[in-house]
Amino acid sequence: MKYSTTSQVSASHAPAGRRPAQPHQIQQHTAGHAAPVPNQSPPPTGQTNAAPAHAGTEGFIPDLATGAKTLSDSLEILARTASATLSGLMDSPVESAALLNRAKSATTTAGTSELTARLARLEQEVREGPLTEAITGNGTVAMNHVASDFRWSRYRPQLQDAGFNSVLGVRLRLDEGATAALAFFSPAAQAFPLQIITEAHAFADLAARGLRLVLELHSTSIRASDLQSALESRTSIDIACGVIMAQNRCSYDDAIAIIAKASSHRNVKLRKVAEGILEKLPGGAPRTHFEH
Repeated sequence: MKYSTTSQVSASHAPAGRRPAQPHQIQQHTAGHAAPVPNQSPPPTGQTNAAPAHAGTEGFIPDLATGAKTLSDSLEILARTASATLSGLMDSPVESAALLNRAKSATTTAGTSELTARLARLEQEVREGPLTEAITGNGTVAMNHVASDFRWSRYRPQLQDAGFNSVLGVRLRLDEGATAALAFFSPAAQAFPLQIITEAHAFADLAARGLRLVLELHSTSIRASDLQSALESRTSIDIACGVIMAQNRCSYDDAIAIIAKASSHRNVKLRKVAEGILEKLPGGAPRTHFEH
């Protein structure tokens, strides 16, 4: 049973008066055969009355950062906005899920409901699904008739149980060291034709810009926190060295050696040893100017 048709898209930037370039075609595929969806140019002007997926959504970029305390919160905002954007272009509701991978960090997932959030987490267990294939494949994957498609043998039954008959995965192109993708879920069959896939690409480009900003702000915040911690730690150690120098009439190097020896003997960090020394001072440990 065939469930997709060949679609054509004209070049969107052909000069006036010049014959457009040959259109791209989406591969036909039959149930049981995987067929990734290639990137496509936008449909010709006038083909649809629907507004572009990115129209009116630019404001959500700062919301990803200012409206969230964690990366997980940002992904939830992203998933909700993605869902609302494509739902506004289609005749049926669309749910969404998002996944973010960062080097040396745990994978972060989010969804517009507990159901889609669970499907995103499931992909981490079974190593297959729209988010996984969008990231590891050519960037876009569509399954428009879940019941008769034989891909994702471990993941697909969960889609059926959830009542989703179509799913679309789109990669978000981030900077090196991070990968992300969006998945769209619909209860309707054939929910993601070429036109909707093109709009999903447009939204994904905008979403990637916002997520890159969020990741940069997150990294900056971590670096600032690490720097403050290092400065406070060094200040505590230096003050403790001063106390030891005054008490033992020794050099700074001798004082550091005393703290290091205590640190090794007690199996605690230098800062903890230093703070213990300062807490025994009359009036307790002095406050550093970083704590004001």
